[in-house]
Amino acid sequence: MPFVRVKTSTGNINFHYIVSTPDIDITNKIDPNIPVLLWFHSLAFPHVFHSQFADPQLRKFNLVVFDLRSHGETEGDDLPEGYGVREAGEDVLAFMDALRLPPCHFVAMDYGSPIALQIAISHPDRVLSLFFMSQTCLEEPPEVREGHQQVYDCWTAAFPGPDEFDNERMMEGGYGFAQFMFSNNMTKIADALFKITFGMCQKHWGYHGLKNYRISTLDFLFNRKSQPKSALSHIQCPVKLVCGTDDVAYPQEYNEQFLRELEDAGVDVSLLVIPGAPHFVSVEYASQVDSVLHDFVLQNDSRKPRPVSNNSLKSPWEGALRSVGLYDSSASGDDSDNDDFVVTYPGS
Repeated sequence: MPFVRVKTSTGNINFHYIVSTPDIDITNKIDPNIPVLLWFHSLAFPHVFHSQFADPQLRKFNLVVFDLRSHGETEGDDLPEGYGVREAGEDVLAFMDALRLPPCHFVAMDYGSPIALQIAISHPDRVLSLFFMSQTCLEEPPEVREGHQQVYDCWTAAFPGPDEFDNERMMEGGYGFAQFMFSNNMTKIADALFKITFGMCQKHWGYHGLKNYRISTLDFLFNRKSQPKSALSHIQCPVKLVCGTDDVAYPQEYNEQFLRELEDAGVDVSLLVIPGAPHFVSVEYASQVDSVLHDFVLQNDSRKPRPVSNNSLKSPWEGALRSVGLYDSSASGDDSDNDDFVVTYPGS
């Protein structure tokens, strides 16, 4: 797996990343003649774009994804106090520079969306378009704070000491967060994504990583502020927002508010609402999301993509997902041991 080292004002980082092209599932170089889509993943789930990276229509492009700090396979210095959206944006720009990426089409979900937005504001020349799925660019709603706090308290309680851990409490916290992302409907693919993510969270956010856990979750989310009109007006590229009607934490109204704020700032923006889709809109509803993303990129890039040359191309995460039973016909997405833990939001 490719890695690249960078140094920013907040520390040294060894970014894990993947480049998928029309020819190769995992490489470290882009094809300079076709558009580049840079992907910003959701909180705790670096593998959430599995369906998109396996889609032949999107594999016409360069697909570049990286693990954010304190996530996935990325390693580096501990996060400093006060680390937030601006600092994460600086890290991503350093990553782009290290890979010598040209201006890209940014594709972001959830946690990654305010980071992508920050770069579009501070360095608009680096961004050709913004495609936001289940964006979280506005200030965190009070009821969602309560849900995140519930998960945080459950997870941290699982690590009372350096050599102690309560696996059941840890599982409750992690599984509760996954239920929030999938609107309490843990399908087979949702369960497989959770199993991979759970191991990564144990690695990063065990007893000795609890400070990083606090900074990268509660602090990052709770300190996030909506961008003012004066900042949003710096965006020079088109924006597409995508959300689902069954998102239990960030409802359609949350996205409509962001739509209005972007319109008021003079941004070229539109909103797609997918009936029945949860917060992780691109997983079970990939067929609807991918075709819209494909067309959106072509509308905003004059370069012609080239056909996928290898009919056996796969998602770079297929092996990992297979290892946890995604393609096992006898496996089930249900986990009765965790059915008693459900993240709730007042009024939801």
